[in-house]
Amino acid sequence: MKNLITFICLMVFALSAQAQEPTKYQKGRATLFSTYIADKMDLNEAQEKVVYNVMLERVVNANAKIKANKNISKEERQAVYKSEYANAQQKLAAEFGKKQAQKMMLMSNEARKNADKK
Repeated sequence: MKNLITFICLMVFALSAQAQEPTKYQKGRATLFSTYIADKMDLNEAQEKVVYNVMLERVVNANAKIKANKNISKEERQAVYKSEYANAQQKLAAEFGKKQAQKMMLMSNEARKNADKK
């Protein structure tokens, strides 16, 4: 019985730790990307929401992978960003097609560079 209670407590902790809410910064980045893309490509609200969800997942996953490894090198960090970029592009391609997805990802980079200049 004691083992069962311990197991249940560990499972609840593991599930709650894994399913954390995105931070305000992560939501802001995803909004920045999706709004910029939606404005440039005249997307409707449903399409913008799809782009937002993909971009949010991209930002959250990259952050989680980087934080999981405290002593990550610059090259490893770039590899994480590149991997998440490719994952996001694949998800967008499934929804909008390969060419549109490539265009959206290029626009997300434009939005990031414009925001980082400020």
